[in-house]
Formats: sequence, C-alpha cells, structure tokens
Amino acid sequence: MGGMIWYEWKKIWGSRLTQLSVLGCALFFLFGAWSNVSQIFAEDEQGNMVTGIQAEEILKQVQKNQVLTQEHIEGIMQEYLDEAERIYEEEDDPEAASDLVRKAVYMPRKDLYDLIARAYDNWAGTETIAVFQENLGRDFYQARREAGKAYTARLEMQGVVTAEEAAYWNARNASVEEYSYGYRKGWECVLNNMPWGILIMMIVCVGTAPVFAGEYQSKCDSLFLCMKYGKNRLPMAKIIAAWLYASLVYLGITLLWSGVILLYLGAQGWELPVQLLRASSAPASYNVTFGQAFLLELLLGYVLTLSIMAVTLWMSSVFKNPYGVIVAAFLLLIVPTFLLLAGQGYVLYHILSLLPAKIMDFTFFDYTAYSVGGKVLSCLSADLIVNGAAAVLFSAAGYGMFRRHQVNQ
Repeated sequence: MGGMIWYEWKKIWGSRLTQLSVLGCALFFLFGAWSNVSQIFAEDEQGNMVTGIQAEEILKQVQKNQVLTQEHIEGIMQEYLDEAERIYEEEDDPEAASDLVRKAVYMPRKDLYDLIARAYDNWAGTETIAVFQENLGRDFYQARREAGKAYTARLEMQGVVTAEEAAYWNARNASVEEYSYGYRKGWECVLNNMPWGILIMMIVCVGTAPVFAGEYQSKCDSLFLCMKYGKNRLPMAKIIAAWLYASLVYLGITLLWSGVILLYLGAQGWELPVQLLRASSAPASYNVTFGQAFLLELLLGYVLTLSIMAVTLWMSSVFKNPYGVIVAAFLLLIVPTFLLLAGQGYVLYHILSLLPAKIMDFTFFDYTAYSVGGKVLSCLSADLIVNGAAAVLFSAAGYGMFRRHQVNQ
C-alpha cells in the first residue's frame, strides 16, 4: 500500500502544470507578505509619515502593553481631553488648534483612541474628542455590549438571524471580559490576509483534477481496474496521496507567508484578545486571542481545502478530461464570490455562507449562526462540521465511482 501511495504522490507532483502552479502561488504569497510589511504606516514625533520597518518600530513604542480597566480607560480619555483643551486655549486659530490636536495628541495613539471611541460611538464615526466628552465616565464594557445588542437587533430585522441566534451572540458578547491592549501588528496582517487562501485551493484543484480523470484520458483505467488491487487499494492510494498533497500545499504555503510576516513585524501580541481587531460595524464576539484566532482560521482554511479537494476528486472520477474538472472546480470557487448575501432570504443566505468562497471571507465580527436541534452553532463551528463531512463523503464518493467505472465507455 505504501508503494502505491508513493507512486500516486509522484504522479501528482510529476505534472509540470502542478509544479508551476504551486511555485507561482508560493511566490505570489511571498510578494503579498512583503507588500503588507512595506505598506504599514505611522507618524513619527515630527508628524512625518513613515512606512515599513520604521513604522513598525514606532508602533511598538506607542502601543504599550496595558490592561484596559474602566479606571484606566477613563484616565486615557481625560488625558486626551485635557491635552486638547490646553491646545485650544493656547491657539487663537481654531483650525490651527484642531490640526495640532490631531498631530500632537490623536495620531501618536490613534489605534488606542479609536478602539475606545468605537465602543462608545457604536461604530458611527463621530469625531473622537466629541465621543470622549459625551461618554467620559460611562462604562466601556457595558457600552460595548450595548453596541453588540444594537447590531444583532438590526440583523434580526433584516432576517439574517433569528431571535434565538441574536440572543446567542448577545450572550457571547457578554462573556467578553476586561481585556489587554498592546502591539500586535504582525498577527493583524496575518489574519487580514487569510482570505487569500482561496488561491491555494485553486492550486490544490489543479493538482488533484487528473487523479482519476487522467486515467480515463490515457485509457489506463481498463488496465488498472483489471489488476488485483485495482478496485480497492489503488483508488484508496490515490485518495490518500491527494489528501497528503492538499495538506502539504495549503499548510506549507500558509505557514510560509505567515512566518515571513511575523519574522518582519514580530510575533508579539499573540496573547492579546481578538477584540483589538478593527471593524466598522460590530464588536468581535469570539472570546479568543490572536494566537488562537490564527489557529482557528488555519484549521478552517485547511478543512475547506480538503472539502474542495474532495469535490474535485469526485468530479475527477466522473469526468473524462482533467481540464474539464479544473474548469468546474474553478467555477465552484469563483462564482459564489459574485453572489450577494444580503437580501437573499434566511435559508439561501445560510446556504451560501457554507460555500468555500464565502467562508474564506470569515472574520471574527461575523454574526451568522445556525439553529440545529434546538441548539445554536456559530458560523465557524457550522463551517467546520459541514465542510469536514463533505471532505469525507466526496472522497468516498470518488472512491466508489472509480471502482464501479465501466471501462471503454
């Protein structure tokens, strides 16, 4: 059996198209990692914009580790208001004073001030100084929970979640306790780039498309199916080799580019809560750290890769031409990206949310949920369960289809 797996493994990697696809994909992700690092920006003490590694050093200096207790948050807000008031009193020109407040007070600690203001302002975008003046003394974490309830109420009105699912997310938001703040730029970049994993899925499809269809095309199926192990061990060896190929390509490329980003930007902040991620509409309800968030998204992408790989194997056992399999797999991955989720109705919305193209857009601000047997599952849990089952079932279907295939037809 081991010899068969090794033989099928070499066949997959023996394709020049597979080799070039994997190499091209890896180079693209490495370029993307370099681009992420080079586009980081920050302002120095003179108010000049700097990018790249210089910006990283500035961010490390200003994003000091600190626990955001209510008392500490109020102190940050009061300090901001005091500095702004002093500048407005010293400057005769209101516009000049406003510009100085922005450069000298707001920009150096923009990330921290925005984090606080978003919770109080319910993500509405009001000017920071006005938000602080209006909410000084108001409980930060209570305001955050209220923002979450307001968001789930809007989703319920739109038909995206049921009342039971809204209550589920509100309970999860309430479980988020006092959290810490600090530098975590490397992990932010890694998480923001995880949706690009759909390109790796395409490469996996290219490598696995000929696994069965290639035998039909070369007419070798008539020979293999007449052999002693042609209807049991051979198709199993093909499936195992395909799983190993998909695992190596996805995990290898993902860990490679993630490692490059963390190497340049640093791995600090892995223990900080994912609530520090920026969002425009809702608070993050997942009570996990950046390190845990990365592992969850890595697992999610891996399961999705195995799922689309298994579907490709099944199509390979049905179609007669590997290129037809590649086209069909690409369409399966690409077409859903053009389908709008909002306004599709509850059922269709939740079906589309289980497709790889939509799942790869997953963020920890996603409030999609699935009610099953009186229990509510988060979209992350549902995606893992459904696509994990699909990976097994479609692999088994491909195995059975190849075994029952009638040669010379």
